[in-house]
Amino acid sequence: MDDDLEGNIQRALPSAAKMALYAAKKQNYEVLKYTLDGFESLCRNAALLKEYADEEHIAALDASAKAFVKLDAQVTAYKARLEKMEGDVERQRLDPADFETLVDVAAAEPTVDFARHEQYKRFCEQAGIELDAEGDEDVVFQQSESTRSTTCPVTLGEMENPVRNPSCGHTYSRKGIEAHLKRNRKCPVAGCPQKIVLSNLERDVEMEILIERRKTTTEQHLQAGNSATESTFRSRGAHPANSDDAGDDEEEEEYVVD
Repeated sequence: MDDDLEGNIQRALPSAAKMALYAAKKQNYEVLKYTLDGFESLCRNAALLKEYADEEHIAALDASAKAFVKLDAQVTAYKARLEKMEGDVERQRLDPADFETLVDVAAAEPTVDFARHEQYKRFCEQAGIELDAEGDEDVVFQQSESTRSTTCPVTLGEMENPVRNPSCGHTYSRKGIEAHLKRNRKCPVAGCPQKIVLSNLERDVEMEILIERRKTTTEQHLQAGNSATESTFRSRGAHPANSDDAGDDEEEEEYVVD
């Protein structure tokens, strides 16, 4: 009887582990979205306070931004551990004790290089804060998000409705991978031997946020460029206008004298 019970537990363990990991990943994505939204809000407020030279409140925002950087580091480390455990489940090598390590990862106090964190650099730019080029001395974490591609390996265009293959971690556009699967079940990323099961693909919330943020950054740069161009044209147009006015005055004076 005990052997049967033990056998049932062992057979049910992979499914239970997958459910637990799925719930943990969903929670991880929610925290990540909260972190990124927090950065966006801080950047907007920093730009506003910069105009009023409100150093006291900018310092408070800076402390909040650094707290978000540390939270981002924790989320990244937690996500990496989840992905490792997910692979162990697929290979049937997961030790139930590994779940206890998730608590340690989440509770660990990260040390980060603020000067190299893309979002913190953007915050400082908005707030008018100068960063030390060498960064902090306790450099153990580097942000890799800035190098992550948003190009779909199938369509070669920017991803739309990105989905992730948990077997290999690669992400594709939903429509692109669905079309690819009609002719090939293998991952389209060069050198990847993993197979793709459509029902196993997961929504890649992290990629969605990355794409949206890059679009926002591009729009902000375009708006800044347009504003600068408009200001240049206005400044150039002001002098000729004044010259014309001066000419009109001269003509008027000549008319009066006559």
